[in-house]
Amino acid sequence: MQQALRTKLLIGILAVLTAIGTLLAHELQVSKETAASTAKTAAEREKAAQIDRDDKAAIQRIRERNAQKAATAPNH
Repeated sequence: MQQALRTKLLIGILAVLTAIGTLLAHELQVSKETAASTAKTAAEREKAAQIDRDDKAAIQRIRERNAQKAATAPNH
């Protein structure tokens, strides 16, 4: 009788540990996916920021060229 109870208890403990292991594996996978998504988002933001900086620099160069043209253009 006591042996059967002990066996049932061990099976119950094993089931609980298996469930905990499954939950931890799932949480680890979710965490890994979140980290990958965060890294991708950061890379996309940096790329967008670089494009923005490049655009602003191009606009500044155009303004400077226009100012030079205006300064050297003959006045009528």
